[in-house]
Amino acid sequence: MVRVARWALLVAAVFFAVTTVAGLRDSSIAINEVDRWLGNGFSAAAGTMCLARAILVRGERAAWVAIGIGLLFYGAGTAYFTTQVADRNPQPSPSPADIGWLVFYLATYISVILLLRKRVSRFHPSVWLDALVGGLGVAALASGLAAGAIGKVRATSMSAVGLNLAYPLADLMLLVLVVSVFGLLGWRLERVWYLLGGSLIGFAVADTIVVGEVASGHYSAGGPVEVLWALALVLPAYAAWQRPPREKTEGLTGWGVLAIPAIFAIAALALLVFGAAVQRLPPATVALAAATVLVALVRTAITFAEVRQLAETKLQARTDELTGLANRRAFFERLDGLDVSANRGARRFALLVLDLDRFKEINDSLGHPVGDDLLKLVGRRIAAALRPADLLARLGGDEFAVILEDADAAVAKMVAERVLTALRDPFDVGAVTLHVDASIGAALHPDDAVTASVLLQRADVAMYAAKSARSGVEYYRPGADVHTPDRLDVIEALRGGLGDDQLRVHYQMKVDLRTGSCHGVEALVRWEHPTKGLLQPDVFLPLAEHTGLMRPLTLEVLGLALGQCRRWWDVGLDIGVAVNLSASNLLDTGFPAEVADLLELHGLPARALEFEITETALMLDRIRTAAVLTTLREMGIHIAVDDYGTGYSSLSYLRELPVDALKMDKSFVVHLESDPVAAAIVQSTVGLAHSLGLRIVVEGVETETAMRRLTEFGCDLAQGFYLGCPQPADELTPLLWHRHNHRSPAGSTALSAGSSQSQSQSQSQSQSVGRAGTAARVAQPAEPVRTGRTWT
Repeated sequence: MVRVARWALLVAAVFFAVTTVAGLRDSSIAINEVDRWLGNGFSAAAGTMCLARAILVRGERAAWVAIGIGLLFYGAGTAYFTTQVADRNPQPSPSPADIGWLVFYLATYISVILLLRKRVSRFHPSVWLDALVGGLGVAALASGLAAGAIGKVRATSMSAVGLNLAYPLADLMLLVLVVSVFGLLGWRLERVWYLLGGSLIGFAVADTIVVGEVASGHYSAGGPVEVLWALALVLPAYAAWQRPPREKTEGLTGWGVLAIPAIFAIAALALLVFGAAVQRLPPATVALAAATVLVALVRTAITFAEVRQLAETKLQARTDELTGLANRRAFFERLDGLDVSANRGARRFALLVLDLDRFKEINDSLGHPVGDDLLKLVGRRIAAALRPADLLARLGGDEFAVILEDADAAVAKMVAERVLTALRDPFDVGAVTLHVDASIGAALHPDDAVTASVLLQRADVAMYAAKSARSGVEYYRPGADVHTPDRLDVIEALRGGLGDDQLRVHYQMKVDLRTGSCHGVEALVRWEHPTKGLLQPDVFLPLAEHTGLMRPLTLEVLGLALGQCRRWWDVGLDIGVAVNLSASNLLDTGFPAEVADLLELHGLPARALEFEITETALMLDRIRTAAVLTTLREMGIHIAVDDYGTGYSSLSYLRELPVDALKMDKSFVVHLESDPVAAAIVQSTVGLAHSLGLRIVVEGVETETAMRRLTEFGCDLAQGFYLGCPQPADELTPLLWHRHNHRSPAGSTALSAGSSQSQSQSQSQSQSVGRAGTAARVAQPAEPVRTGRTWT
């Protein structure tokens, strides 16, 4: 059927060509009659083609039925008029021809509105104001024209006056429809609108010419006007057989929507000015013109309000709802803009990516409202530390990014350090005081990357390096992202490996410097990866901490350590274990109950267990931490502060929290022999701990000289590679028996004997294996050492 339609359209094109030739030649009566009857044929053919389209093709049938009927009525009116003119019969006013032509206009309006409605998913309420402006404007023009025409004719000619006004007003409405469609939908429309628009404009222009010629008494049938009418009749047939749209337009946007109210507002103003300066118009015309202007002003006010709202919406679309900072979209727009401008020249800029440490633990333990309030405060602190031109954005979660324009490595370092300094002070979030650390990764353009996406990736790599090294800030180094693609695989494998017997625990002795006996052991977790083999803690613990896996990981290590402790107790080695807690455990009020269940499961008393907590974890939320630690302490479990001297080193928590021991970081012991200041710090810390009734434990003992100095200072316990390296339980057990059987009051003989057996093993292992990343460890006192505080 489509082929038939195409042939029919081709025939119509041929006849139109004949009409064009006939109409543009010198007219004779015969030629004019052929021209007019060809026009009648065009109307019937075009109407038939539109009805055929409605019958044979689904979609938009009502619109094409309407315009098809209108064209048939138009053709019938033209045929009647041609017959009566040829017979020279007088015609009533209005005549049947007028009825046919006016029906065409009405049907065309209906068709265009239906087609428009099918192509727009929703009309904005302001469109109805546009329609009101158009209606009032047409009414004002009609009343003004009617007043002028009525004054020039007799009362018996009123019907003729009405018809003479009806046609130009109908043509005006056709033009209004064309402008409306293109104003509402834009100029990049489907072909059907250009065909229909051309047809309607052709009708309007032809009618205007004819009305003018009739009014001046110079009208003659035929000529170019007939060609224009024929074209206006052919185009709807072509429009009917265009492919319909697949999707609706989402909405009506752009300044084109103001075309109709603007046109009629100007016309109404012209009427008012004309009525005031040239001719007195009737009150109805003035009132209608004034109403048109008033409604147009209201429409304009609504438009500007919508434009303002749109600007605010656009701003909101680029603003993070929680913090009020730029969001991910605004960040990438700015970054892409810098990337483009930098490629045109040698412009330099830096990118910082910042991630909060242990934020997930705060969210999980204290709730999302506390986490949200903390993010707001963090955003303000970071913003205050930046330069005015720097852009701070929240990328999502607890991840922020900073774009530093015109910045080199020195500027990036200065800003990063300022940000870290600003975040060191505690945050008061409601009734909770929180300490938050951050890890920052920095990358430079064009030194580290020449495209925005790669630069962001490398800043992210540097951020993870800072998190792993706990250094605060790291700068991208070539080759640092070798394992980046594997990070997600490691996280998912670790998530699946928990509870699947993949964790391994190695133990390192804690030696009593007075007796030389093994006072307890510390456990260091390893992961037996299914494909990568035994992984050290610095490989997977930062990822576990960042993804919220530390809580289940700590509980699994605790269970393994208590199980091994039970086996040692069963063979007569009554040594204790200590497990390092993550911050999430300290914020979990249900954790003590889980510990009690594990102790009961393995049949161990609470005195066999000690928990080691870093100063940073203690300061995260003192109130909740104190509650959890107090519950654990009341159960009989001992509490030790790990890595003492590397965190906040505030003495206030020693008074507020139930602490039993201080464990000095190995960084002080490493320089004990060469640095008098380090020796003084160790000695004074020992005195401070003893004066508070606390035990002192030192890490990182690597030489006999360091061990003897620590003994002279009065340290209670020591651990390090000189005394014994971390090793599996079955390898460590013989050394535990040796120290158990060779105790010495002076300690020197036993220490020397023990160290000589373990030193050869420790030399083969890297020091980083023993202590790096020990987020889950075990080592515990089984008996009291110092006076002041009472241990059971």
